[in-house]
Amino acid sequence: MAVCLISLTLACAHKDAGKGLVKLAGRNSGLENEKSGDVHPGSAFDSTFFVGYVDYFPETREFYTAVFYREGHEYPDEDLLQSKLDSVIMFDEDWGRERLPLAEAEKFLVLSGLDTLAIYNRKHERVCRCPLTRVEYLWNGLESYFIAVFKSDGDFKGQTEELYGISGDFPMKHFTPFAAEEFADNNLNLEIMKRLNFSRSNAWDMRHYRVSPPGATFSIASSYEMESNDSQSYLIFSEKDGTHIMNEEKDNYHYLNILPVPVHQNGRPLLLISAGYPSSDVVWDYLAAFDGSRYEVVDFNRMHLRNISRAWPDVWSSQTSKK
Repeated sequence: MAVCLISLTLACAHKDAGKGLVKLAGRNSGLENEKSGDVHPGSAFDSTFFVGYVDYFPETREFYTAVFYREGHEYPDEDLLQSKLDSVIMFDEDWGRERLPLAEAEKFLVLSGLDTLAIYNRKHERVCRCPLTRVEYLWNGLESYFIAVFKSDGDFKGQTEELYGISGDFPMKHFTPFAAEEFADNNLNLEIMKRLNFSRSNAWDMRHYRVSPPGATFSIASSYEMESNDSQSYLIFSEKDGTHIMNEEKDNYHYLNILPVPVHQNGRPLLLISAGYPSSDVVWDYLAAFDGSRYEVVDFNRMHLRNISRAWPDVWSSQTSKK
């Protein structure tokens, strides 16, 4: 499964840039090595558009998103990659940011669709439209990974809200905003447990996201028994009188958070999903699209225009479980 491992603090969103592990030295400090003509993203996946979570660096007033390795470069030589870094952007005892020249980045990272990002909050309001500034190596106490960094057109002091980005040249006629607010409802918890015959002996953790229009609800339901190590997690969709299990994971990872994006495949919105293992700090994000019965991972977080559909038609097949 093509996921981008990003161990970020998840308190309903992705806010923490992380703090530090590997200390890389012997490079110039600061931003003076940036060149105005340095940004030329690669041409792979040109027929697709990026959709993914975005975070913010308040220190430099820049947005960023993690990037994927190209196929065949999933396990690069770490020492080789570190040797290509040419300047320090930020340095702290526990974490740091270092620049990777674009010419090197294009060799092993997927940069298509990242020349400009339109960045939105959870209400699907545009925060800014930002050009790609550079590619960096972000390292901290838990991991290290590459990010694409975008220069903001303003100062976003106290930025804490959940953000996502879409390629700047995405055709806006396919962007159909809706509200997708999280809410708590104990009666809905009990109703879902009854409709889906969930065991009442388990301690269920549930989160609900109401999408309106059309008034449908996505839910996450998870349980974990530490003594037996039994684990269950479900992605659930409720509409009118139907409740559907979209995805389930048993004795595997848990769904932690979702962000419905107002771009649709097979009549349902794309989902940015956060997942992680129970009793673990390992957390990752990925883009998922509806295939007619369940949500599947979208490779490289890139969406093909040919797969975009109108919103919310009746696409449930006779095989889809309804209770």
